[in-house]
Amino acid sequence: MTAGPARDGDVDLEALLRELVSAAQLFQAAAGVRARLTPTELAVLTILRSSPRLAGQLSAATRLTTGAITKVLDGLEQRGFLTRAPDPGDRRRVIVTAVAERVAALDVLLGPMTDAAATIQTTFSPADQRTIARFLAATTEMLRDQTQSLRDGPATTASPVTLGAPLGAAPRARLLLAGGARHLAIVAGDADLPGDSLYQGSFLGGAPTSQVTTRPDETEVRIQFGRNRSLWRPGSRASTLTLSPRVSWSIYVRGGAENLAVDTAGLAMTSFSLTGGVNHLALRLGPPHPPARISVTGGAKGLRIERPAGVPVDLRLRGGASQVVVDGEHLGPQGSWPSGRASGKDRYELALTGGVKNLVIAPLT
Repeated sequence: MTAGPARDGDVDLEALLRELVSAAQLFQAAAGVRARLTPTELAVLTILRSSPRLAGQLSAATRLTTGAITKVLDGLEQRGFLTRAPDPGDRRRVIVTAVAERVAALDVLLGPMTDAAATIQTTFSPADQRTIARFLAATTEMLRDQTQSLRDGPATTASPVTLGAPLGAAPRARLLLAGGARHLAIVAGDADLPGDSLYQGSFLGGAPTSQVTTRPDETEVRIQFGRNRSLWRPGSRASTLTLSPRVSWSIYVRGGAENLAVDTAGLAMTSFSLTGGVNHLALRLGPPHPPARISVTGGAKGLRIERPAGVPVDLRLRGGASQVVVDGEHLGPQGSWPSGRASGKDRYELALTGGVKNLVIAPLT
């Protein structure tokens, strides 16, 4: 539903701007799927479409670090979208130029939208167009400033910070959490998650950064937590990451975790991998979806795994466990647990490396 006037003679520009930004993000994601480009890559090519730029100018325009923009340019150059050459006036600088043939192909893809926008423009008088232009220019600069504030701003905030991405057409998704996840709950989306949303995150105490890479067969969501900041205040409720049940998921946690709860009973999750150790991890699993592999490397203080009753778990334990409880049976300390005790196609493979203090495997409740 399109936002309208808040009251007679008063237009709710804030609501309209939110709708515009949301629609632009969805269009950019759809265009990226067709062109096999990430939103950041599309933004860089849009800047280069008008004229060549210095690499430093692209870094400033996209608000990316030198290392990050270099990585983006590397990928685009390898796929033939741009070229790089030393600046004749200062060979320490690099000039980036879009390849005309590849940009022309993008123009064909984006042409219908450009033509439709031009048609809308003709419905406004020249004076109105100048007013709209001033508003859009000021809004663009504001969004750039706010983007930088989110990246460099204070570590804590009183209100939750939300992230998200549109669903897209890929049947699979890969979630990568890097930098240490603390007090985080990962859950399956229900009726509250919009049908066109791939994921939504509500983060307390500070915002991680996110990057979505879309391919025809898989979408990768990378969420990077700050390495040198406390993302959640002690005692605060858990931040939440909600995943769409409309695609299958594989989940990777890198850099360890603290108080991580993963409830994928309502998802088709094919694998879960955590490296770097964890103090407390709770996994609620649905029916197995091949290859149905769960691995935890780096040790765990407390690990509880629930799966549907009767589903076998092929456990491989390296590093020992102080206490093991399987379906209510207390097995006591275990020095090792070789794989192969559980068989069958519909099972989970569980590999634990680095030792576990308390391991509980129980039926799903």
